[in-house]
Amino acid sequence: MIHVTRRLLENLRANRRRPPLERLAALTDPDRFVWGVLPYAARSFSFCIAVLPRATARPLATAYLYCRMLDTCEDLPETAGAKEERLAAFVARFAAHERDASAPIAPPPAIDPGRARDDADRVYLLLLARAEQVDRFFLSLPAPQRAVILRLVRRMGEGMIWAVRTFAAQGGELADGEQLSRYCFEVLGNPMRFAEEMQRLRCGLDPAVASERVRLAAEVGEAIQLANVARDLEKDCAQGVFYLPALRAARGGELPAAIAAARRELLCRALERGRAFRPYMAGIPSSAVSLARGAALLMALFTLAFWQRTAQRLGLGSPPARDRMTRAKCFALVARSVISRAGHDAVLARLDRIFEEEAVRLAPAARPRSPREDA
Repeated sequence: MIHVTRRLLENLRANRRRPPLERLAALTDPDRFVWGVLPYAARSFSFCIAVLPRATARPLATAYLYCRMLDTCEDLPETAGAKEERLAAFVARFAAHERDASAPIAPPPAIDPGRARDDADRVYLLLLARAEQVDRFFLSLPAPQRAVILRLVRRMGEGMIWAVRTFAAQGGELADGEQLSRYCFEVLGNPMRFAEEMQRLRCGLDPAVASERVRLAAEVGEAIQLANVARDLEKDCAQGVFYLPALRAARGGELPAAIAAARRELLCRALERGRAFRPYMAGIPSSAVSLARGAALLMALFTLAFWQRTAQRLGLGSPPARDRMTRAKCFALVARSVISRAGHDAVLARLDRIFEEEAVRLAPAARPRSPREDA
């Protein structure tokens, strides 16, 4: 619990708007660097990792930082060709080590620091430049955990290359909901699948997950990733990236209204996908008292809280006070989930009810269909 408390305090103290770049750059110990940079490289995920026991938190922190490096290889290079080249190089840097565990991991691909748009990007570039410290942290993990992490890196890298090629071929846009779902799966469905693989490994089970569990991971990942998409719509549109065709069609003064309409569409879509949280989290193996349950629930609650705030900003009103997800309420529900399976089941049922009621309350006449409805 000492490690959990220390990591939580680190997260609570972190000022993500003003990251301490010089202090982070001065950290030379791999352990201190990983836990020091994580609150600034991650958003709500850092809290979710912080509440885990050390044996689980360490591989998940490593995996998240590697995925963040992949994101940087996709986000910051100027051209599609440069993005694809750096993504492929990042995946390939582990190839020799996968063949022979005694082989070194290759250096990361370089990105011009001048490509940084803000301090968040500067943190991401610092992380990529200091990949060797994360590599040393990675090499201290048990071999089975390293194998699962490298499988995630490969899946993520290949998925991001698909996304880069698709956006480039279609003039910077995704053509339809099917492509949006695949994009979300590649970016966050894969990490959700990985999280379950890692928990199965921790419980002494075969890490492979069944196809039905992969489908649930895809829906959960979409509900979370759509929040990232919705948060950054203005910035992405300015850079010529359009997740919905209607955004590319909007011009000049029409764009703010188109972005608001897109946020509502994404909101309704995410609330539908949010119904997958309950069966997904109920099926993850855990002990009688489980910090892993709490971490998974915290992610779901933070996702719901984001969409509730989004609905309010769009002028769509708020849910009843008893269902509003404040930070204090989230942590209270997490504590109940951690100490009792029955408590966890009750919280999941409550979460599912709120997602369902919010989906009904906010749905337009023709609401997005869930993949489960089409099955």
